[in-house]
Amino acid sequence: MITRQAARLAYVALALATTAPVAVMAQRTTRRACTPPDTTAAWFQQQRQWRSDQKHDWSDDEFRNALLGAAGLMATPLTTQLGVQRMDEASIPADTTVLSRLRTLAATRGSAWPTRSVVGASGVRAVWLLAQRDTALQRVALHRMMESGPDEALPADVAVLEDRVRLQSGRKQLYGSQLRMTNGRLAPAPIEDSAHVDMRRDAAGLPPLRQAMCSLR
Repeated sequence: MITRQAARLAYVALALATTAPVAVMAQRTTRRACTPPDTTAAWFQQQRQWRSDQKHDWSDDEFRNALLGAAGLMATPLTTQLGVQRMDEASIPADTTVLSRLRTLAATRGSAWPTRSVVGASGVRAVWLLAQRDTALQRVALHRMMESGPDEALPADVAVLEDRVRLQSGRKQLYGSQLRMTNGRLAPAPIEDSAHVDMRRDAAGLPPLRQAMCSLR
């Protein structure tokens, strides 16, 4: 005959066997869960306002259209800059005519760079994309974008381009925007003072790095 104590022990063992897999699954789910970028945050609202071309207040339509066509943005809405990209990400096809024009501007001291007031927000993003085709050009583009100020060049784009230039120079990145495959997983390339990366990202109008990487899943 089974005693009450033995029956109680058997019940406890059965309960543990039933709940243990559930607990393990809950822990795995918690580890895998991630928080996507907050579209109500100040950084998102600032970017949305900056990206708007509704006023049509740029000065050079011809150059703008050439840039958009070369960058493949002619019929594509301008996307939010989340500040994460793969280092080995495929570049857009080169357009030698437009790239040559940008190189000429880059080599000409005092030339008018295609900023927001010249080619609009989409035009500036096109320059940002095209500049990544040429190591020397992107260095000049970074300098010109920094020099033009936040009203003329989106700070979030500037931050991402700065990370690319720093890594190509053998330095650590500041904003954690450049990702590479490490042990089969995407991870940021080395970051300088990584403990404060989200503070720098916030100052540049970017979401926290963990949230931005969540958007890639």
